[in-house]
Amino acid sequence: MPVDTVVMALGYQSDPLVLNTTQRLQSNSQGGIAADTSTGRTQRPGVWCGGDVVTGAATVVRAMVAGRRAAADIDAYLRGNHGRKE
Repeated sequence: MPVDTVVMALGYQSDPLVLNTTQRLQSNSQGGIAADTSTGRTQRPGVWCGGDVVTGAATVVRAMVAGRRAAADIDAYLRGNHGRKE
């Protein structure tokens, strides 16, 4: 599948490089990326994130749940539903 950018994230803490080099991403209280935890959407249209970069250090299961939620919302977005889920 063609994409513009993929960020691989491995480790125990968020790398500030993404926040420092990507315009229109906001940080959260943990110093990670601010995102809607039910959809993974950031303030930047067309950008999702989840896992430790949003919640801070947590379990793999929590990261997998965030990924599934983001994938469902990305699918809805690509199908033309650009509105936020309520």
